[in-house]
Amino acid sequence: MANIKSVDSLKGHWTKSQLADREEVQENLKNNYDSIDEEIPEELQGYAREEWLRIVPLLKKQTPTSNLDRSQLINYCLLAQTVKACQEHITQDGLCITTDKGIGKANPYFTMQDKAIKNMRSIANDFGLTLSSRAKIENQKVQQKSPDDPFASFLEGEAS
Repeated sequence: MANIKSVDSLKGHWTKSQLADREEVQENLKNNYDSIDEEIPEELQGYAREEWLRIVPLLKKQTPTSNLDRSQLINYCLLAQTVKACQEHITQDGLCITTDKGIGKANPYFTMQDKAIKNMRSIANDFGLTLSSRAKIENQKVQQKSPDDPFASFLEGEAS
């Protein structure tokens, strides 16, 4: 999820034209993109379906996700399924396995799981699914609610 600051929370000097452009962009983001469809994609099975059912209603409620984000959310759910499947193999075989030649080596499922987790983390940050990304969103909301400095408003009006 992209964090897009509202015009009211912008700091620094902005011309009236720049502010108008930002407001137009924000309105376009709100009005020109359909909200994400909650229907479960056909390619999601098993745990990936469960993950879709868990996160999409939350995202729809909390973030401006649209159908343009659908493929990324599908990827996230598929990666969640991959992490779970890899963990089942790691639990069964252990972190180290013995090759046919009797040599111990890292379980290849651990490497696959690690890559899937890293990709999930990247997508999760985009959608506000991590603690740090949610904290940034909440911090932004608090900053938007803070009272305006009348002196700053006076200076901005004078500079325009």
